[in-house]
Amino acid sequence: MRVVQFAGWSKTGKTGLIERVLRVVPEGMTAGVVKHLGGEHPFELEPGRDTTRFFTEGASVVTGIDGEKGVTLVRADSLEAALDRLSDAGCDLALVEGFKTVPFARVVVGDLPSERAVLRDPAPEEVIAALDRFDEYHSMRGLLLACRRAAGVRDGIECTCRVPADPEQADDRVHLAALESRCRAVLGVIGAMVHGRVYAGGGTILIALIARDPASAAAALAEFETIANGTTGPGGRE
Repeated sequence: MRVVQFAGWSKTGKTGLIERVLRVVPEGMTAGVVKHLGGEHPFELEPGRDTTRFFTEGASVVTGIDGEKGVTLVRADSLEAALDRLSDAGCDLALVEGFKTVPFARVVVGDLPSERAVLRDPAPEEVIAALDRFDEYHSMRGLLLACRRAAGVRDGIECTCRVPADPEQADDRVHLAALESRCRAVLGVIGAMVHGRVYAGGGTILIALIARDPASAAAALAEFETIANGTTGPGGRE
């Protein structure tokens, strides 16, 4: 999933630009949006609604569903958790409005100073044309979905694993490609994808793989963990 962050001072047109980008998203590409509501004007829940009452009484998550859509309230939410949900849902593109302190590659609207500005005041078509210049972000489930699409298979044993990593390693494409190649080379592995993620100053390396049988899956995970743990410490399977 590509993350395109839109940053700028208040009232500079970020929301309008995101709306126009959504109109030109290519057919077959699924887009999601995360908006920073800010601290000065928090989102007000509609009084008297059942979902509001459940949330007020302490529910951690409340979901309301009608015949066309659903809405979910999540207590103590974060940008990382929101991006995980979009990736879990199979989104190819996440458009993020705000969160100026989070250092994703970004589209800058107006004259906001930024070290990671890919585009400044672009046309919506320019944003779509430049997607490969923006950061990739995958949840564990999202990476597995991408692995299945790349391998073109629906069956097989699926496994995921992640290990904490030095941010430089998690951002080292050569290292990540070598990990992926070694895992794909294991006999019985149908597909494997390795993704490095750097967020909030920390690094994580994730793998999703599909194998013909449990023994092949276990062998590929062992290969991944042996190489990754040589420099990153203990990991965790899921």
